[in-house]
Amino acid sequence: MTAFSPTALLDAVARSRQPHITWYGGPDGSERVELSGHVLANWVAKTANFLDEEGVGGGDVVVVDLPVHWRAVVWVWAAWIRGAAVSFVPDGGSAGGADDGGGVVAVVATDRPERHAGGEALVVAVPLAPLALRWAGDLPAGALDGGDILGQADVLLAPGVAGGAARAVEDSGLSFEDLDAAIGTGDGTRIAFVPGSVWELARTAFSAWRGGGSVVVFAERLSEGRRDELVAQEGARFVE
Repeated sequence: MTAFSPTALLDAVARSRQPHITWYGGPDGSERVELSGHVLANWVAKTANFLDEEGVGGGDVVVVDLPVHWRAVVWVWAAWIRGAAVSFVPDGGSAGGADDGGGVVAVVATDRPERHAGGEALVVAVPLAPLALRWAGDLPAGALDGGDILGQADVLLAPGVAGGAARAVEDSGLSFEDLDAAIGTGDGTRIAFVPGSVWELARTAFSAWRGGGSVVVFAERLSEGRRDELVAQEGARFVE
């Protein structure tokens, strides 16, 4: 297995018409969104093209201030394709510190745009309703409706940026070179899980996709009976 490459993984996933991520939201799992590899890759490509248009690349930080949601994975993936670090700390963690080698927060992807209003970073309000195309409600001054990204091309227009020893996860200092071991490679099966964080969601999903498998994600903990029902329905194997 070659070293983990966000761009190479995108190329592989884009060729698949099979389900790659099935996301269940709500305390009873009543919200369901399923994306094939091809459709998932389209979302990632659009977001990466947007970041490229905004000049985001190596040395920049993309803050992913989102709950456990399939769109959070899209933003992590797109940022890595551009060679930018991601931060899961709402204010960017140590980003911008001259002494720690941190990057500069360039973009904040969030479902709480008012929390980030007034800063120097571009704030993108990400709608989280199932397959929502626009942000519902008012936006703070200067914030961008995440739905505007849908006008980007479905395929990656700019080549991926090699990250090397640069930071991939700003909060922990994890580098792009570290991602190979941190993510690992799944066994090619369909797994279901309840991530405790967006980082856990991204890491587990990338591992599964890298191994040729797929994921079923429960955004919230369900009753054991309901969970087992959905896991069986999806033909998945539940992992803690």
